[in-house]
Amino acid sequence: MIRTALKNPYLVLVLVLMVAVIGAISMARIPADLLPTYKTSAVQIVTFYPGMPPEVMEGDIMSRLQRWTGQSSGIEHQEAKAMQGVCIVKDFFHPEVSSSEALAQVSMYAMSDMFYLPPGTIPPMVMPFDPTASVPLCLVSVSNPDMNDSELYDIAYKNLRNNLQSISGVIAPAVNGGALRRILAYVDPEKLRAYNISILEVHAALRRQNVLIPAGSAKIQDKEFYIYTNAIPDQVATLNDAPIKIGANGEPVLFSDVGEVQDSKQIQSNIVRVNGRTLVYVPVYRQPGSNTIEIVDSIKEKLGEILARLQEETRLPDGSPDPKMANLTLNVVMDQSVKVRESVDALWIAGILGAVFAGLVVLLFLRNLASTIVIVLAIPIAILTSLIGLYFTGNTINAMTLGGLALAVGILIDQAIVVIDNIERHMHMGTKGRLQAAFDGTREVSVPLFVSTVTFIVVFFPVIFLSGLAKYLFAPLSMAVLFAVIASYLIAIFFVPVAAAKFMRPKKKGTAGGSPDSVGQQPPTEQLNWLVRGYRVLLLGSLRWKWPVLGTAVVLFAGSMVLMSNIGRELFPPVDAGQFTVYVRAPSGTRIEVSEKLIKRIENLIVEEVGDPAPDNPTADSVYPTTRNRFAGGANRTLTADEVKNAKKSSNCATLISNIGVLLDWPAAYSPNTGAMDSFILVQLKQKPGSANVFETVARLRERLNEEEPGIEFAFDTGGILTAALNMGEPSPIHLQIAGRDIETAHKIADQLVGAVNRVEGTTDVRIAQRADYPMIEVEIDRVAAADRGVTPELVMKSLVSATNSSINFDPAFWINPQNGNHYFLGTQYFEEKIDSLDTLRYIPVKGSKDGSPIVYLQDVAKLHTNRKVPNVINHRNIVRVTDVFANVETGYDLGTVVANIERELQKSDATLKLRPVKDTRSAASRYPEWLQGILAAVGLNEPTRYAIEGSDYSGFMVEMQGEVRSMRDSFVDFALGMVLATVLVYLVMVGQFRSFVDPFIVLVTVPLGFIGVAAILYLTNTRLNIQSFMGIIMMIGIVVEYTIVLLDFANHRLTEGATVSEAIVDAAIVRFRPILMTSVTTILALLPMAIGFAGGEADIPLARTIVGGVIAATLLPKFVVPCLYVIIKRAPKRDQEPEPGWA
Repeated sequence: MIRTALKNPYLVLVLVLMVAVIGAISMARIPADLLPTYKTSAVQIVTFYPGMPPEVMEGDIMSRLQRWTGQSSGIEHQEAKAMQGVCIVKDFFHPEVSSSEALAQVSMYAMSDMFYLPPGTIPPMVMPFDPTASVPLCLVSVSNPDMNDSELYDIAYKNLRNNLQSISGVIAPAVNGGALRRILAYVDPEKLRAYNISILEVHAALRRQNVLIPAGSAKIQDKEFYIYTNAIPDQVATLNDAPIKIGANGEPVLFSDVGEVQDSKQIQSNIVRVNGRTLVYVPVYRQPGSNTIEIVDSIKEKLGEILARLQEETRLPDGSPDPKMANLTLNVVMDQSVKVRESVDALWIAGILGAVFAGLVVLLFLRNLASTIVIVLAIPIAILTSLIGLYFTGNTINAMTLGGLALAVGILIDQAIVVIDNIERHMHMGTKGRLQAAFDGTREVSVPLFVSTVTFIVVFFPVIFLSGLAKYLFAPLSMAVLFAVIASYLIAIFFVPVAAAKFMRPKKKGTAGGSPDSVGQQPPTEQLNWLVRGYRVLLLGSLRWKWPVLGTAVVLFAGSMVLMSNIGRELFPPVDAGQFTVYVRAPSGTRIEVSEKLIKRIENLIVEEVGDPAPDNPTADSVYPTTRNRFAGGANRTLTADEVKNAKKSSNCATLISNIGVLLDWPAAYSPNTGAMDSFILVQLKQKPGSANVFETVARLRERLNEEEPGIEFAFDTGGILTAALNMGEPSPIHLQIAGRDIETAHKIADQLVGAVNRVEGTTDVRIAQRADYPMIEVEIDRVAAADRGVTPELVMKSLVSATNSSINFDPAFWINPQNGNHYFLGTQYFEEKIDSLDTLRYIPVKGSKDGSPIVYLQDVAKLHTNRKVPNVINHRNIVRVTDVFANVETGYDLGTVVANIERELQKSDATLKLRPVKDTRSAASRYPEWLQGILAAVGLNEPTRYAIEGSDYSGFMVEMQGEVRSMRDSFVDFALGMVLATVLVYLVMVGQFRSFVDPFIVLVTVPLGFIGVAAILYLTNTRLNIQSFMGIIMMIGIVVEYTIVLLDFANHRLTEGATVSEAIVDAAIVRFRPILMTSVTTILALLPMAIGFAGGEADIPLARTIVGGVIAATLLPKFVVPCLYVIIKRAPKRDQEPEPGWA
């Protein structure tokens, strides 16, 4: 094949050009994203029953849906959450179940369960669920100073949301903020009593006065007429003049007599503030497998079109344009694609810089521009080949695939360097022409290069056996690297010799550089002669002191193991996402109006720390007090142009968004808030040069907020879209989950866990996710008293609900807006401000006066109890109630050490809970035999994730590690076994090449020597052990064995020529000194931009540093250790006996 390529150079050139053209097309078309496509098989079921208490939602709806959909084939586990009027069930399937199959099964079972759900339950909505997409790609805000909350919500829900859904890959099911428009007949309780009318009588009258019945048509003579009535009034105010009933004296009692029918809004339970202004926004999520950058770009492109259409279509009753629409604005805020683009661009730049550094190193060593160009051309050709492979396998350009290609830049030219160096050596022998030298030089190294390529490929074979997060991340990375490495081998074997034969010229004897030595080695420059001579002296000296050299290597390896045990552990390196989230929780039962005042104070404190995101707000009350004090001297006004300029210049805050409470509808499925006492604040930083990073900012803010608001619970999340994808939406890295039926007991256990976790150094933001102290008014109906007064429990309940929450909850009516054709719920309710005491509830009229009978009030037939406390949310895992304890890790501490200390604290002999580790069948280690689990436990990898509580008061309860801790421990087990498997596979491949069991063993010595460098660089740079580090170690194995393979192959060749073992290994070490040094230096320098985190590529720092450390150690140490081991173990073949063909 090599000879064929040399005879057909134009064919080789055409093939290279074809790769370049197809690769360029693939690069233009392949999607770009932050992380690989995660095709999860998970399904979400959302069910509503407005006003239903959490415990009833749990028992009558959520548990039933879990049991029914749990019959789906291939289900792995279930998670569920019940709140007031809402329950969310998430079914997670095993990887072998496709997402479409999972969706079909769950839909079938959910619909089958409809018959058994309580009457009035809104049919379950079933949709795909992507656990890696818990953070919205962006928020589309809707603002207009001329519109109220209801109008803004209307535009977002009925227009914007649907327009966004039409964009490919978009999920935009919810609207946050604003208020739901309602047509409400507000009644005054005192006037009801005065007219002896119950609230249900008002409701019934309202329904009679607003009727939607199709009137059809009438045929009169020779024409047919449509029939239209004003049974639904065109104007809401018309209903105020409609009668409720006719009084005893014949006078009608009108709606206006007892209250007022208003075009109003539902009692607000969710408020959104964007940069100090109350707005509405639509969070945009992506469908599984969709592309982040494409989606955001499409949204930005389409927003102008959507706005123009809204302004054109919205008209007044007379048909003229609505003047309010002129000030409507739609904006994209909290754009996550910015960070995605920055990460992708940083990796491209790191790869390009790495290629430039590698090229300069090659030029420095070869001092031949033609040879350098030939070698460096291997990089773009190999990368374009990889992009072709990624495109046709359905992968994307993302942080992992691009990181893999950037890491492989140095590797891609290693083989070309070896080929060029060997061709040059043959040319310098002076007895061969260019074609023959190119052929002989390439053929001589083709087999060892093929073996090194195969060994590099098999190193990635263990990725097949990874599971969960590790497989999701590293399968695409492995594919990217393998495509490129295979291409680089083909380039080195076919393209490089053709180009070398065309452009390279052998030096004549007597020219600078000297004459070739006995093995054809031509020192490239006088500058390298001293390095080669010095190495030769040291090598010969080490061969005289073989055992001390090997002993030193063993001591260094033992020391590296000690270092490694002192290196911190984590799942994934922390990344400065340029944003953070503050979770705020007020005391249970806090009204949303109180929460809003609290959030305004907190926002002001945040602005003091990071600056004002919008000092140019148009009204004085939307300008933060801190900004007014700092730049306007405290004046209660908007800022002048110069003041705005100064404020913007000093600010490091780009966006500040607060989400207060939760609308117990669609948004509940996508919000961490569980009630009016919960809020979260999103802060996006500008990250100006010289400004504090997000971790420093959060540390200061945490201390400040806890000091200023001592009665409030705070938690922080410094991760962005990357962290949210990796931890499947968990709010904190430490997640202890208590499983047990009794909520009160579970909370006692949770309190014990919180105390223990707080005692461990390095923990912060420790809290219990669920609250069990939400205040409740219990209405105890006296059925006998009710029956005596002619009242049923149904009447009591409907009267109470009508007064407090409106009759829409149980008997919704509709009013249709003739302007836009939209329907709005219509019902009856007390004025919100009238419900100011328990007496208001006690005097709700349940039954009006009739035939002289007295009016019946709620207190006549029921008692109110206010000393009840209940949970505001109930969570399940596999139909078992769970209570969650979350905690963050302080900056400077590692997750592995902190969690290990927590476990020690909980297992102390004097601990109340007395946790005992039990077998966890879900752990990665449980998939392997018991003897292997024992080995993993002995080396500290099979760590427990499940505990039984042995305390007598808490028998039967379990505590499990979830989230990042479980993922970290499972991934470490998979990677550790993967490293062992990779080493074994490399050994077996080399046995086939060397036809010996001894030579591969010598080669594998390079691996622990490389491990010495890995431990040293991680320890010295304070880099933690994580899944990126593990992947770097696996890649390092494939890289470093290549150096020794080439070395031993040449040494064995010298043995067959009659050299002694010492002569053979010394000759091989000297001949291969330059190519090995060149390849290692190019690999190191190519990885340098990534290893120092250039342009914000923090995620790949451990991966790059691990390889750099391994390559440095595997370049320096084996130059002495391998020759010593070779001389000790290797025996020269007998000269009078040919080796058997099958054994050597």
